[in-house]
Amino acid sequence: MSVPSRQAVRLLVNPVVRGREYLSELPGPFIFVANHPSDVDAPLLSQVLAGVVPRLVSVSAAPQAGIRASAVKSLGLRSARTLTAMLDHGVSLLLFPENRRADDGTLTEFNAGAARLGIQTGVQIVPVTLVGTYRALPPWRHLPETSRPKVSVIFGRPIQAVPGSEPSAVTDQIVKAISLGLAEATTGWYGALRAEAEGVLDKAAGQTQGGGESSARWRRIWKATAPDKSQRRTVWVK
Repeated sequence: MSVPSRQAVRLLVNPVVRGREYLSELPGPFIFVANHPSDVDAPLLSQVLAGVVPRLVSVSAAPQAGIRASAVKSLGLRSARTLTAMLDHGVSLLLFPENRRADDGTLTEFNAGAARLGIQTGVQIVPVTLVGTYRALPPWRHLPETSRPKVSVIFGRPIQAVPGSEPSAVTDQIVKAISLGLAEATTGWYGALRAEAEGVLDKAAGQTQGGGESSARWRRIWKATAPDKSQRRTVWVK
């Protein structure tokens, strides 16, 4: 499937961005770590970060995630030396560390590559939650919706990985931050905090699969691609 360019994404989706002010408080570069529900994710983040981050390179562990935007190059996660050298030269990285892409857009297991890179280099890790991109461009669709669907890009507070930290613990921090963003999009800020306190963050974030993956698969996909009610046209004047 052809991946939309950064310029095309500007015309295809309507992004709502939160938390970008965190980046102005730090000099950079950054290691951005995001969930990856759609092929629109990398060009969207490239667009959102334009003017904030001078240089950005995208790296994905999952298949079918090549990036063709001129400002973003797709690399493999094998070359830690190359990535470290890029950070040393002021290039920020956008990492999609999920080992596979779920067919319903939910989070899958993260590898620890991003955490290890943050621990080794001392570069700030910025968790990023993407909401609505799966609806805008599911993996089986060749073209995004034409109604400029609303998507959310939520930057979490930067994570400073301390030398000697356990990569799995840092990875857990990243996943928790992204899950908070997903829960916030569903239940609101207070609802997300309450879900975290009650230990039901995964459920609030929509990451549970209910009655089983095989039996509920079509329901999960249907729910993930259902039209956004806020985007529906209406003849009523509010």
